[in-house]
Amino acid sequence: MENGFIECPDGASNSEDCKWISISGSVRDAPKIGLRQCENCGLVTHSENLRELVNYADGTMHDWAGGHGELSVNPEGDISRRLAALLELKSQYKSKTLLDFGSGDGTMLKYLGAHFDISGLEPEIKAREKSIKDGFIIYDSIEKIVNNETKFDLITMFHVIEHIYNPGEILSNLKKILNTGGILVLETPNSNDALLRLYKSKAFENWTYWSHHPMLYSHDSLSRIISRTGYEVVENNGGQRYSLANHLYWLCQNKPGGHEIWKEMFSKEASENYDDDLVRRGYNDTLWLIARSI
Repeated sequence: MENGFIECPDGASNSEDCKWISISGSVRDAPKIGLRQCENCGLVTHSENLRELVNYADGTMHDWAGGHGELSVNPEGDISRRLAALLELKSQYKSKTLLDFGSGDGTMLKYLGAHFDISGLEPEIKAREKSIKDGFIIYDSIEKIVNNETKFDLITMFHVIEHIYNPGEILSNLKKILNTGGILVLETPNSNDALLRLYKSKAFENWTYWSHHPMLYSHDSLSRIISRTGYEVVENNGGQRYSLANHLYWLCQNKPGGHEIWKEMFSKEASENYDDDLVRRGYNDTLWLIARSI
């Protein structure tokens, strides 16, 4: 099956290395649209092109929640986890300058500013304007950074690459603004999420996919596209952002929010052991990849 409208990790939409099969599930905001997955690398994408539903400059990404936005995972936990990892990289690679690709309203930049010389890249007009008003340097495109002859020691992409139809082109262009030996950090959802591949939750597979995520990566597919675009993979692992309570709530109630509604149900030790087991078996919900520009 030809994919045709997305860029496969091996560099061609009809690559012989891509063997597309239809899988269960549908796109939440376009329920007649199904999904397909590459049997070889685990990449998941929509069965049809949904670009017409996407306009990041106008903020269409924030229309997705459908009443569930308030049930997102605890952002403070994400911030502290990411900051700790970036400070380790700073120490290891002597990184000083950092670009946060997909910087949104500047929340992450506020925490990074005490440790790095920071800039952001954000296509959404309102979010970018807010960050600029708050005193941050925010670009609207990679081309503007290239033209400005600015380079960085470290680039972060927290839940960004899954939004991109042309990841190979974007990753190649990011190399132009990374210093030699510079570090790229990516965090993105895992196509092998336990609710999809282990528990096979019908409710979850008809909810989690949406128009603004044209691609959902596996460890393998993410590593392939990073390597193909001229980076050396330094670390390719992941973590679990949503809890045991969240998973049980999905399986019992067929809807999100269990990590808040049942947050007192399990001990911290039980939840952490569950998270560790998911990571060990590759069913964690989040991929974390560190790459070096070579």
